[in-house]
Amino acid sequence: MNDVLEKPRKVYVTRTVEFNAAHRLFNPSISDEENLKTYGKCSNLYGHGHNYELEITVSGTVDRKTGFLLDMKELKIILEKEIMTRFDHKHLNFDVEELKNTVPSTEILAVTVWDILHDALQSYSNKEITLHEVKIHETRKNSVRYLGE
Repeated sequence: MNDVLEKPRKVYVTRTVEFNAAHRLFNPSISDEENLKTYGKCSNLYGHGHNYELEITVSGTVDRKTGFLLDMKELKIILEKEIMTRFDHKHLNFDVEELKNTVPSTEILAVTVWDILHDALQSYSNKEITLHEVKIHETRKNSVRYLGE
């Protein structure tokens, strides 16, 4: 079955989820003036929100029997459990334990999502699947990619 897979074929599979969250870009170790200079209106006392779009790309060898890398329903479950419940409709500065001692920029968020999903994928049955990329669109014009480096 699936003769095209006679030799191993590495593929990259991406799943996208959207979540809404608020954050304040603020470093308590510097003055309010310096925070304003560094982060501008993003340092607003009450924070501001984004409709984030998160793309998760995993890679590995296509299973010759099934014809796919992984069951996308299982990836959906992992993202719901690890990402959506943790970040959706939350204030990143206060509601997300992993971000409490950070300036929760999109860069920091991308690295945090990587760490969370890297650990979650370790329990997935196909050990050949690896996290390849985390990409977060903060706005339609701004995004951050993290490759685990």
